[in-house]
Amino acid sequence: MKREWDVGILGKRRGIIGLTLGVGLIFCVFFLFVSQSFDETLFQVDRVYDHIEELAKPEYEGRQPGTEGNQRALEYVADYFKEIGVVPGGENGTYFQSFEAMVPYYSIEPFFYVLDQRGEVIQRYRIREDYRDSHQGRGFVEGELMYLNQHMIFYESEVLKDKIVLVDVLLRQEDVQYAKKSGVKAIVYTVYKDRWIVAEPVKMTKASGNIMRLDDEGIIIHGMEVPTFMQLKSYADRGCRSTIGYEYAFRKVKTANILGRIDGKNKDGGYIVFSAHIDHVGKEYDGRYFPGALDDASGMAMVMELARVIKEQKTPPNKTILFAGWNHEEGGIVGSNYYVNHPIYPLEKTQVIQLDCIGFRGMQELLFASGGRKGEILRSRFRQIGEISKLKVTENNFMASDHAPFVQKAVPAVLIMDNLWNIKEENPLHTYGDTTDVISKENLDKVGGVLLSYIQNEAYGQGFIQDFYPQERLLLSLLALVGICIYLVYRLNLVMPNQRIGKAAIEDIYYSVPYRLTAKLFHYIFLIGTVTFLLVFISNIPTDFNLLVENGEIYTNFSISLITQKSILYIRDLLTGGLGKSLRNISVLRIIQTSFFKSMKLILSTLCLSVVIGMVKGILDGYRDKEKGSLRALGTIGALSVPDVLVVMIVQILMVWMHKQQILEPIMVTETMRKFVIPLICLSVVPSVYISRITAVALQEEMKKDYVKAAKARGLSRNKILISHLLIGAVMKVIDSLVSVIPILLSNLILVEYVFHYPGVIYMLLKAYQEQDATTFIGLAFALGGMYVLFSLAFKVIAYGINPLKREGAY
Repeated sequence: MKREWDVGILGKRRGIIGLTLGVGLIFCVFFLFVSQSFDETLFQVDRVYDHIEELAKPEYEGRQPGTEGNQRALEYVADYFKEIGVVPGGENGTYFQSFEAMVPYYSIEPFFYVLDQRGEVIQRYRIREDYRDSHQGRGFVEGELMYLNQHMIFYESEVLKDKIVLVDVLLRQEDVQYAKKSGVKAIVYTVYKDRWIVAEPVKMTKASGNIMRLDDEGIIIHGMEVPTFMQLKSYADRGCRSTIGYEYAFRKVKTANILGRIDGKNKDGGYIVFSAHIDHVGKEYDGRYFPGALDDASGMAMVMELARVIKEQKTPPNKTILFAGWNHEEGGIVGSNYYVNHPIYPLEKTQVIQLDCIGFRGMQELLFASGGRKGEILRSRFRQIGEISKLKVTENNFMASDHAPFVQKAVPAVLIMDNLWNIKEENPLHTYGDTTDVISKENLDKVGGVLLSYIQNEAYGQGFIQDFYPQERLLLSLLALVGICIYLVYRLNLVMPNQRIGKAAIEDIYYSVPYRLTAKLFHYIFLIGTVTFLLVFISNIPTDFNLLVENGEIYTNFSISLITQKSILYIRDLLTGGLGKSLRNISVLRIIQTSFFKSMKLILSTLCLSVVIGMVKGILDGYRDKEKGSLRALGTIGALSVPDVLVVMIVQILMVWMHKQQILEPIMVTETMRKFVIPLICLSVVPSVYISRITAVALQEEMKKDYVKAAKARGLSRNKILISHLLIGAVMKVIDSLVSVIPILLSNLILVEYVFHYPGVIYMLLKAYQEQDATTFIGLAFALGGMYVLFSLAFKVIAYGINPLKREGAY
């Protein structure tokens, strides 16, 4: 019976061992060889470029809605969707959602002439070569030229009436309204640019013809660059007149949005829309066309390539993906407005990623723009992806694109575009020069990487495992196996120490030097790795944390997967490239060195001052007559009970009051007094009180011992007893207590550096966190931890060297 019982127990133990090893092996195999459900390597930037090149060709005529060129562009995209197997996502089983739109066309060739006093033409300006239009106002006007060097509202209406005014200051909406009421015929304003001279006539942009002009024709407004404007000013100074012809008409045309669809595995999982606007500003009055490669053939081409990449995956996405080309964006965001008012798919389950003007060769940073709570959350997630991709990114509330109608309907939507307000060269939008020559494949690839990362996380739900390199997975798997083996030996030694594995008993293995060293090494690696990862993870949590719960749906920019990815990348860079650089491109190591030295200077000075003051106070408390000593000790305990914040606040208020009363003027003449001595005094208060209490207690304990009583009996004086006997014991106690003083000192240091703006480690740490500079924050956090370890070890070594009882192992 006993044998059967033992066999049963042994069988269960073997089962537990087999199960543990099996689970561990499965984990390691999965971690090492997990199949990649989303293959981002299918993305080909050359295909994106080819689509841009196609859509920017002359036969598409600038893709203005209502033209053959625009219809050809719609058919090109639809045919491509059909070719790659993306099913129709529009109305009635088609790829299209039809609507009507008002599109402007020039009735005659625009003209702008300068007339002398006899009415003869002395200067002709050509649109797009000498000036730009705005599709504001229309008709034929003539009037005297008048130069204004301040805002229009500062001029009398009678003075402005019937004039064509030249405005050399920022043109504001209130100025335009005032000009209309005052009877101004037209406005010509200066267009400031970095470079005035352009070799070919591509510098002037074509206005898009916003349909708002249907309700309010406004007033004719043209823009000139400075050299041409100054020439026109010289004509105004001579009393010349000008005549302007600017006539265009709006036509109602039939056009359409285009939509393709890839169904997701989860039919109720919602919809992700990747979109761009397929239209551009069309042709010139003389037949010249605007290619619109950057604006926005680039966005449409990227949408088409994303459709192919997702369609060619081995598994479908979790959510349904829509690929949309909105039409007539240039005329006032018409197509996307039509969609949100006539949605084909439920808006409450939709999120939109709008691509507009991406891949410009002069791009320096990527812009994410949105508004509203949901939009800001989505924008923040994309910013994190951009940072993971090591791109320079920025974000704002820019709403002049097709994401705006969705944001207004409380649909999470974000615009992704090159930040054209921060570029290396003049942007070519709405010019003849917006060709594929301005497109950079490298920059297109960067944007593609951001989008693929988003698809991987959002549409496929892939975790962070894919972010590990194969060698990193192998290393982590080996560490996991070692950890499992160490744990198994530990558990088996508890329950069956005499069981043999091969020729060695488990107990012998457990107590062997190799096992103990391996276990200790694994312990430290695991501890340091875990602490480091947690620190990096916490530092990468978005400081603009946002959470919204609506109709049972949770919207948040907190993503464990994204934060983990950022943490993995930081640790990898830390191990391979050092601490890196701050957001201001300053070496983090240099920041640490400077701030570490300043904090160490303040702490060491504080320790010296606190030890001196604390021990003197402790001696007075513990060695004077009993009644006075008790009162002093009570005061010390009271001081210890005062919160650190209150101590610093009291000292600061006192310093401010003394400064106002000019009491500190004699001693505050130097920078050192203001920026070092005052923080030193504040930081020394609590440690001094703590050390004084330790000293007083140590003296009182020593005075009860026999050797002190014997010294008194021999007639030694109180001072002799204090110096020769009591002080040695008190000093040893104080040195022993310094290890526990360090946490107190560092906690006070947080307040002191922050309140007095002392540029030490903690102040720079808080500053880095406020600026979301994760790289600097993590480096300084390591420095702060190193500072604590350094002081702790140093004081332990000093205590060990001074105290013979420690060396002998007495305590």
